[in-house]
Amino acid sequence: MNSHSISLSQKKTFVPTFSPETGHVAVVALVAIAVMVPMAFWGMPSANDLSNHFRFALPFYDALSSGHLYPGWLAESNGGFGDPSFRFYPPALYYLLALGRFTTGNWFAASMLTFTVLSLLAAIGMYLWAREFTSSQTAMWAGIFYSVAPYHLNQFFQALMLAEFAAAAVLPFTFLFVERVCKYRRPKDVAGLAAAYGLLVLTNLPLAVIGSIALALYALLRIEKSKVARTISALGISAGLGLAASACYWTTMIFELKWIHGNDLNPEPGISYSNNFVLSTFSPDSLGVWWMNILLLSSAAMFWPAAVLASRTARQYNLKIQGKALIALVAILAMTLFMATPLSRPVWDSVHLLQETQFPWRWFSISSIAASLLLALSVPFWTQVMKTRKRPLVMFAIGTVAISFAFSFAHIIREARWLTPAQFEQTLSDIRGSASIPFWLPVWAHAPLPEMNALVEAGDRNIKIESWTPEKRVFHIDRGNATVARVKTFFYPLWAATAAGRVLPTSPDEHGALLIAVPPEGVSVQLDLREPRRGRLAGGATLAGWFLIGLLLIPIYRRTGK
Repeated sequence: MNSHSISLSQKKTFVPTFSPETGHVAVVALVAIAVMVPMAFWGMPSANDLSNHFRFALPFYDALSSGHLYPGWLAESNGGFGDPSFRFYPPALYYLLALGRFTTGNWFAASMLTFTVLSLLAAIGMYLWAREFTSSQTAMWAGIFYSVAPYHLNQFFQALMLAEFAAAAVLPFTFLFVERVCKYRRPKDVAGLAAAYGLLVLTNLPLAVIGSIALALYALLRIEKSKVARTISALGISAGLGLAASACYWTTMIFELKWIHGNDLNPEPGISYSNNFVLSTFSPDSLGVWWMNILLLSSAAMFWPAAVLASRTARQYNLKIQGKALIALVAILAMTLFMATPLSRPVWDSVHLLQETQFPWRWFSISSIAASLLLALSVPFWTQVMKTRKRPLVMFAIGTVAISFAFSFAHIIREARWLTPAQFEQTLSDIRGSASIPFWLPVWAHAPLPEMNALVEAGDRNIKIESWTPEKRVFHIDRGNATVARVKTFFYPLWAATAAGRVLPTSPDEHGALLIAVPPEGVSVQLDLREPRRGRLAGGATLAGWFLIGLLLIPIYRRTGK
């Protein structure tokens, strides 16, 4: 009997136990995953941006599969004339999608996995940031609220702004590490901020721009006055390392931006910042602004209970809220709302970099982060009020939050245009070779865009294609009279043609097709997309940046004498 009792006692000691904090993280993770579960039943959401993103993702995966780690030319678009869009669009999302494709074996499963992981990372990032200045339970609510924030859900289910959705998963980590650098200035926190900032730049440029502004304001409000110089130095090192870690992308984008049309070929008023201020119109004819007005209303219904934090009574109920942190969050929220409305038009009119982000309502990405954390910080107050005679006010607050969530499920999620797995794969098949949006066309391309039935034309001279890959083509041209070969590729200054060690002059025709001056004798031509020296230097800076970030993460222990 005694031995049996001992045995039971021993068994009990091996029962795993979980801390309340572990339970809170698990709840955050479950909610973030549950938000993406509709894909398992209804399919993949679809919108115009879906085609644009997978125009990149498919050939990006092909390039990686063939061993090319950073492709520079999207060869299959525009019926085979290609475009340089790989050089201008941040690549991080496409690496992640390619990893999902390598892991799962098909694009539908890869997409489900990728965006579920991003939803999870966003929620965990919010939890960790909130945990810096509040309890684990309150931080749990921050992660939950961000997962179901109307604008955050809209990024994926309605707008299909997939790169922005991915960047919204990185943003909480940038705020987390700005907070930690301001507090501790430890090497590992400097490394964390550098890595998060570098990934933000590599994921979505508009959010990198507006995120940098928000992060600068947050850091300014969180710096301890007695340690300003040291903190600014640490933040500066983080930003510098982050820019170095992303140099392979942004250096190319800056130097070659003059080589693409952008929005000057067929200007679209709908993507101009001046036509996309929230509350600038209430007409359904301006569909984008009209929908964002509705999202603002739904967000207000969800987040207004956080306003009680302004009361002295609320601060007494929740003593763990740091006054400076609260001020910083309110300032961030106020700035984002200001920048999204016509009140900020003079700022937009005078700052060209802001104009390039196109949509003032993009600031709602950061509004959602700040508002989610503020709402979470108000939960302890509402919990206490529930025990008083003001319980009806609590029920009203819960009711408006529930209405916002019901709106999100019914209209943002349920009313998405869903593609079944078969429809999704067919859509991807149709995307290959499709026309790019005018933004990515080289400036030498003009309407009507060129058409060719053969890969190379040179009058009546016979041509034999020896190899044809996205960034290297080899073909033989027999002897003949024609001295110009026309190639089924858009002209771009980085294309270099050689024959028997000689450089052949290249130029665009009137519609932008690549012309190569060839001698009358038979010749083998090699056409390469050659990265300039600055590209190699930027690649070296990127490797050095990530190496230094990794070096800062290595713990260094100092031996101390007794």
